[in-house]
Amino acid sequence: MKYSIIPALLMIFMLSCNKEKNDPEPQPTIDPMPQFAVSAKTFASSSRLLKREISYTKNNALLKSVRMFAYDNAKRCTEIKIGTIDSSIANPVFNLTQTLTFTYNGSDLVPSSFSSVKTVFPNLVTTFHYKYNSQGRKISDSVRVKNQAGDPADRVIHYVYDDNDKVYAIPVFTGFSMENNSLDTLSLLARGNIEKLVSRFIRATGDQIISYTFTYDQFVSPYNKLNIANSLYFESAALGIGYNVPLETHYMGVTTNNMTSWTTGNYTVSFHYLYTQDQYPVKKEMFLPGDANPYQVTLFEY
Repeated sequence: MKYSIIPALLMIFMLSCNKEKNDPEPQPTIDPMPQFAVSAKTFASSSRLLKREISYTKNNALLKSVRMFAYDNAKRCTEIKIGTIDSSIANPVFNLTQTLTFTYNGSDLVPSSFSSVKTVFPNLVTTFHYKYNSQGRKISDSVRVKNQAGDPADRVIHYVYDDNDKVYAIPVFTGFSMENNSLDTLSLLARGNIEKLVSRFIRATGDQIISYTFTYDQFVSPYNKLNIANSLYFESAALGIGYNVPLETHYMGVTTNNMTSWTTGNYTVSFHYLYTQDQYPVKKEMFLPGDANPYQVTLFEY
């Protein structure tokens, strides 16, 4: 602010200066949940963007599940190709089964939508739409599909943040039942990881509540370094519900560090990692309770 130094305004100038000395300077607002926000202020371009992820289980180590990530010049993820490689044949090749394509509005860092196409149904495109608040947090994602009667049906998940240590994921369905779908409550740790997930599954015979608790190491999650960290969506993988149960299908990108275990009831699955010098994982092993050998192995390429 400029002040004109003339006698008529001298008193106003002195009072204004005195007020500036007495009033504390405003402090910058700190997002209490930075892992849920992707913006120009918080997104740090990484030199180690995830390029390929290969996983296999002990039941069939020769059949590899593969995800390949593509980026534009702004290091925004534009596409994820999902498929398999069968190492049991003479000349193994990548067999594409699904393609995820991310769409952006201009130079926005977060996608406005992404489309999923399965190779066996090339003309059937499922498009998810995202909405964000001014902090870059996802506040809703929505998709239109067909219900069992073949009619259009909408699924919208609203994300509500209490700005303390909890996030609520609230689904709203139009055109089909809420049966077997869940309302989720996430409890967060100070380091930006999810400590607990409580899922309330809607059942006609009475709702079922399942709780998961998680532990983490101190190293870098490769998903959290992507601009699509809070927009990831992967379908269920091994064990029927994803090998990062249940983070793989919903919230895997927002955790700052790598999960070392998840527990529900008295059942605990653990993870061991091999890291590079800059703390990025190159190998992850998943161990089921009581097993000495990993049930699943995942390799990361950058």
